[in-house]
Amino acid sequence: MPAVVMTILFLMVGSLSVRASSDHALAALVVAGGIVSAARLVVLFRGRRICDRAEMSLDSARRFERQFALSYCGFAAVFGAFAARAYMLPPAELQMPIGILVVGYAAGAASTVAMRPGIVGWSLALSVIPPTCILLLRANTNALLSSVCLLALLAGGLRSARQRYRSQRAKTTTRQVLARQAQTDHLTGLGNRLALAHTFATNSENVQQGRVAFHYVDLDEFKPVNDQYGHHVGDRLLCLVGERLKACCSPGDVAVRLGGDEFVLAQLDTTSANDVEKLAARIEQSLNLPYILGGRSIEVGASIGSSRHATRTQTLDALLIAADTALSRKKAERHAVRKLVVRPTAFGTHGATDPSFAVNVTGDGTQERARLLVDGIAVASWETAPDGLIETDSLSWRTYTGQSYDDWKGYGWVTAIHPDDRVATVRKWHDTVHDQQSVEAQYRLKRWDGTYRWMQVYAVPLRDSDGSIVRWIGMNIDIDDRKRAGL
Repeated sequence: MPAVVMTILFLMVGSLSVRASSDHALAALVVAGGIVSAARLVVLFRGRRICDRAEMSLDSARRFERQFALSYCGFAAVFGAFAARAYMLPPAELQMPIGILVVGYAAGAASTVAMRPGIVGWSLALSVIPPTCILLLRANTNALLSSVCLLALLAGGLRSARQRYRSQRAKTTTRQVLARQAQTDHLTGLGNRLALAHTFATNSENVQQGRVAFHYVDLDEFKPVNDQYGHHVGDRLLCLVGERLKACCSPGDVAVRLGGDEFVLAQLDTTSANDVEKLAARIEQSLNLPYILGGRSIEVGASIGSSRHATRTQTLDALLIAADTALSRKKAERHAVRKLVVRPTAFGTHGATDPSFAVNVTGDGTQERARLLVDGIAVASWETAPDGLIETDSLSWRTYTGQSYDDWKGYGWVTAIHPDDRVATVRKWHDTVHDQQSVEAQYRLKRWDGTYRWMQVYAVPLRDSDGSIVRWIGMNIDIDDRKRAGL
């Protein structure tokens, strides 16, 4: 390592010079140079160890650069003062080794620190100019010739460092551009799967602490857009989706397109499952708004599956699979609700009923097929009168909660809900019945064994041919395991 070699040679030549001259100032400069050089080596070895472990952040890199610049220029200043002091003393036999040492140090600085023009410029000036000035003051031919050579060395070193810097900067810029292109989705400008892998790998601290969450996004009605309006409109729609995803990102978060109409937003600094749920709701709300393309208002649904990195052993692929699995469950739940009556509106009671999805309650068995589908994924399904009161018995509800029919009819079902969730649930149900809109909600429901488990609840109105509500149908899906796992 050049810095180690330079330290050894400096201490050797300095010790011999002090012995030959017995000069206290020279001795003090040798001691100071040894201390500063040792500090420079400590900074170098520490920085190399951090770089080898790929743990250096941008702030750490800047801090290392400041420490390196201070130690490097500090040694150059002490070394220049040492050389100048040695040239002022009578013994001439060691002046040649000192001159060679100055030349070697300047050449090494110009070649090894060329990528930092400020550091190399100051180090060359501090190490070469002081001895050059002393030689000029001697006013003899040999000294004058030596000073001219040192000045030429200084100019040549600066020029060489500048050329190396420009060449290396051009290469680095080209390499960075290619690296960005390799990690960029060229349609939307978002990152791609390679960028997601890079983000995951470079946030190892957050990964190990379980603060990383993935939101897997899939557009529900994208293919009909391509079929009806053409691929150029579909491509533009994907770009708008990408823009909305980026708008949902907090500083440090990364949005990528995996391919087709599938996206992932990596949330890199979560503190709880609540953070994940809030961002998922914001993404869903943003992506489900209409898109204006060519004067047309286009609506596509978006389903989001979220997974939070909860263990240190979980890999990128495992986290993606967990988010994809959550997405599949969400799409299945939505599909089941669509089979009943309406497109559900996420996390609230807003959104109008779509008549094209209305079920004719006197029809050909559509309602019964929907009921069978719901029973396949729900722990309980139920129905109420148009005013929201329970009148019809539900064996699945009573089996799950252990309530009798008399216990649960009317508003008796509220007693099976966790006390902390009752007021909000009743208020939301009143608003739903009043607004005559579908609803999606979450609350904790008491199971027959006395334990409370989180439920995802959907309720939709059944209408007759005149559009009047004849009853409400709802279902409860157990999401407790997902909730507690932070997914």
